[in-house]
Amino acid sequence: MALDYSEKRNFFRMHMDCDMEYTVNGSDNKQCGLLASLSGDGISFFVEEAVAEGTEIKVSIAPENGITPPLNATIQVLRCEADDNRYMIAGNITQRS
Repeated sequence: MALDYSEKRNFFRMHMDCDMEYTVNGSDNKQCGLLASLSGDGISFFVEEAVAEGTEIKVSIAPENGITPPLNATIQVLRCEADDNRYMIAGNITQRS
């Protein structure tokens, strides 16, 4: 059985489309974003304002059903890319709370 090594990720990436909240570390200002994908150690989402690489952000994702618990985590921004009139942030999950 041949394995496909073109995907070098440690975890499977799940493509998502749901609302989320985030707070840039050092701020009390909660902002809204749109979750794009989630994996065991990473996340990507769309926001309205750029965030510098290396910035720590606290994210909160609350599923619509009561069965799945919310995800609250701290991430470190790996990249922030302009995408039309918004920005896509990709980050590494450094802590789950």
